[in-house]
Amino acid sequence: MQLGFAMLCAGSVRAKNTMNAFAIAVAGITSGSIAERTQFVAYLVYSSFLTGLVYPIVSHWFWSADGWASPARAENLLFGSGVIDFAGSGVVHLVGAVAGLWGALIEGPRIGRFDHAGRAVTLRGHSGILVVLGQWSAIGRTAVTTTLAGCTAALTTLFGKRLLAGHWNVTDVCNGLLGGFAAITGGCSVVDPWAAVLCGFVSAWVLIGCNKEAYVNEVYPGQPGRPYGLFMGGGARLLAAHIVQILVIVAWVSVTMGTLFFILHKLKLLRISAEEEMAGMDMTSHGGLAYVYTDHEDEVKKQLGVV
Repeated sequence: MQLGFAMLCAGSVRAKNTMNAFAIAVAGITSGSIAERTQFVAYLVYSSFLTGLVYPIVSHWFWSADGWASPARAENLLFGSGVIDFAGSGVVHLVGAVAGLWGALIEGPRIGRFDHAGRAVTLRGHSGILVVLGQWSAIGRTAVTTTLAGCTAALTTLFGKRLLAGHWNVTDVCNGLLGGFAAITGGCSVVDPWAAVLCGFVSAWVLIGCNKEAYVNEVYPGQPGRPYGLFMGGGARLLAAHIVQILVIVAWVSVTMGTLFFILHKLKLLRISAEEEMAGMDMTSHGGLAYVYTDHEDEVKKQLGVV
């Protein structure tokens, strides 16, 4: 899966930052939010902190058999149901998203991302092929629902963006596909195929502009009759459990990762200089360009003082 993230990130950035994108992919979801402008040492620091402290605590809360919000607890379930997050909609994706949000807010946008009037400027990635290859899918019994959600989101995004923007764009399709995959991860083992289609459809519109019992018993053996969906037995209690999950993850990650990014910013260890950003991090931090699209690489290196 990390290889997929690496290809997705590398294809989405400009050619001058390709090698850097592959290097930072170890940091997973968060790296894309601060790509093309972050010091490599900052990636090493925050990815170690995120994977060594922040993420393990969250995963224990919701995935460990004795986690306070885990649906696998034998007793004292949160709101009588616990949080059903099979493949990490909250545990993985929300943690990475909130961390990335704080990194982007503290670091600021890339040079040229907005014009003088504050309007967004598209900075297109250099390789649609890598973006397409960077998508992932599921295995086993979750494959059907994951594929349906992703494909529905991809098609919805394709036609939705065509209606709104007036053009066809493979990158939009890939973003929709990835959004559908991420949206279904929490319930991929417990929802019916039609629900996966609905999930993908809704996730696509959120990106553009917010279950059967047999499966649940497979995931939670020995616990028949467990609630497994808002309209299929879980009701308001299951919804409340997931609202609690969102709130505690946002609070925990904000306090920890927000503080870390702020400290890195104050120590001048977060963002590279404007000169390095304009030249590209492949040239300044990784020994040269991934693609030889200029005959003056040695001259540019000399001007930047890069050996």
